[in-house]
Amino acid sequence: MRHKFLFFITALLAMIGMLHAVTLSYSPLVPQTGDTPTVIANKAAVSQARLAAGCSYANVTTATTTVVKASAGVLERIVINTLGAGSTITLYDNASAASGTKIATLTSAIQNSITYNVAFANGLVAVTASGTAADVTFVYR
Repeated sequence: MRHKFLFFITALLAMIGMLHAVTLSYSPLVPQTGDTPTVIANKAAVSQARLAAGCSYANVTTATTTVVKASAGVLERIVINTLGAGSTITLYDNASAASGTKIATLTSAIQNSITYNVAFANGLVAVTASGTAADVTFVYR
């Protein structure tokens, strides 16, 4: 029941545009000076995802190719913290390169937390390219 309630709250916040920037350090949710309700809501969403699933995360803020995880796992969600201008995010099932089975291609035009919950067999490589890079967090296990 608790999981359904937390999912509902996360979905509700996403629908009303409350998910915004993310704080990457894992700590109990303690409002910091200057935190907006949006930042607090996103801290809660990311923290809850990590607690519920024992997840790890990787944050990418530049246009680059990133090995998020070099072995099999599950992509839980992607959190677009800050929009990029004309940027794309492409994910591959590969342990070391931007090739192989493509998992997804998306734009960073909307701040959002997107739940995937998909398995990858070899690893997870993210390519952030084009335009101004977004600030993106990949939550995985």
